Amino acid sequence: MADLGLHGGPTNSADPAEIESALGRIPSVTAARIVTGPGGRISEVHVLARKDRGAKQVVRDVQSVVLTTFGLELDYRTVSVVQLDDPLVESDSYSTGGPRVALVRLSADLTTHTASVTVQLSSGGTELTGSARGPASSGMKLVARAVVEAVMPLVGDSALDVDFADLLPAGPYSVAVAVLRLATTRGDQVVSGSAVVRKDGNDAMARASLAAMNRLIESF
Repeated sequence: MADLGLHGGPTNSADPAEIESALGRIPSVTAARIVTGPGGRISEVHVLARKDRGAKQVVRDVQSVVLTTFGLELDYRTVSVVQLDDPLVESDSYSTGGPRVALVRLSADLTTHTASVTVQLSSGGTELTGSARGPASSGMKLVARAVVEAVMPLVGDSALDVDFADLLPAGPYSVAVAVLRLATTRGDQVVSGSAVVRKDGNDAMARASLAAMNRLIESF
């Protein structure tokens, strides 16, 4: 990705965990995740925040904290802000007028280098099945992709993809966050969903992906 990352100063002068901790003290920010590339260069900054402040202001605060605390200039294009009403709200709290998609079963198989995930969903009495396979390092994205594969019959000719899927710390909790993008003839729709990790990360990510999916169903 061209022109993304940190400019002006050593790219490995700060531990990503230290930056995440500093960003977590910004007002409205409940969690942050730093993604680094070769040589420790920061390629992505993902922030989970409440809706009481504008996303652009949060991005500016992220840039200011990184610059003043670590002496590193952060390109605003690396910063992704997901704003939720409450990061600890479960997907079942959202109401919709149509049939909701619910998780029935999830299975995951992991080998040394490969992982595969299969999900069974239910929507209005119809069973939907999806699976995803890829490098074990893909982690939570495979779970979200399996959910996307299962719900494709519900989105018709539109293209649905996973923009972001990961587990983020939020105070004493761990929260699964999924961001889905639906490409339609009317333009792209981007929605997010979250779920507190209770059983395990895979289960939480499936529920977070369904929370995002059910938001899309509301707009159909």
